[in-house]
Amino acid sequence: MERSTPPTIHVSRVFRSWSYLVSAKVSVISRELRGYGRSFCCFVLISLALDPCCWSQGNPTPASVETALGIQESLNQLSALNRQGQGSSLTAMNLRQDILEKIMQASFAFDSVVSRIQAEIAYTAETRALLENRAKRQESHYDLVSFLAAGVLGATGSAMELTGRLNRAGTAVGLGGSASVLVLALAHWRAGTPKEPVHSPFNMLAQILGVPPNNKSEYPPVVVALLSVPGPEGGMYVSRLPAQWRQLNRLQTNDRGKKGSSVQSLTSDADQHILTTANELADREAMLLDLSAALLRIRSNLGLLLDEVRQH
Repeated sequence: MERSTPPTIHVSRVFRSWSYLVSAKVSVISRELRGYGRSFCCFVLISLALDPCCWSQGNPTPASVETALGIQESLNQLSALNRQGQGSSLTAMNLRQDILEKIMQASFAFDSVVSRIQAEIAYTAETRALLENRAKRQESHYDLVSFLAAGVLGATGSAMELTGRLNRAGTAVGLGGSASVLVLALAHWRAGTPKEPVHSPFNMLAQILGVPPNNKSEYPPVVVALLSVPGPEGGMYVSRLPAQWRQLNRLQTNDRGKKGSSVQSLTSDADQHILTTANELADREAMLLDLSAALLRIRSNLGLLLDEVRQH
């Protein structure tokens, strides 16, 4: 009796089929994880950028405004001279002059940042008003054409129905008017919200939102140092702004968020030619106003410090 030979199993073919299945499954999983990975990485980067400790760009975080301005040692020396009764000496006068100059330089730096923010607000408000006027004109044109299509054709159809021989034709004209209104409504919906490129040469929200700014919107080092100071005297109110913007639905929580404006629309400039809507520009304008108020708060603290130094 002949023994039956077992079927030949091609190991290479089985391994190749198994590898195809595994690679296909891995590609599907990687595509699914890639979207979550981008959102997670974006969230981490923005969170790190908004942390006041990261504003110092690798330098130790200053503990006070005086340390950030580099006048703490000079203040200590001036206080020691005052205790020794040498507050009017040449050394004390030189120290006081050096301290006042550094405070004034920081004040001028804040004035520069705030002035650029105000300029961006003006560009944003002008573009937003342009889009709002364009949207109003579109609405007016749509209302007028819809009225003509529905009213004229409807009245014509009703008049024709009064005549027995034109009854069917009048019905057809009335249906045509109704259909034209539906077509106009669909065309109006497909037209969408008017958009316009950003005209501002500045993107002063970029550095706050963790996006590299253009060369016209970089914050001076002394401003960055003061924003890294913890507490109400430093950048505490600035670091709280993004969370407030998300609560007010001005800033999207992630890339897939539908409420609020995207980081790209809020940090683009005129050179990028990115189209934005009136709502996005309104969010941008409100956020710039909040940022300007927070920076002016720090600027006012410098004024108080200046008065305190003058009294020594």
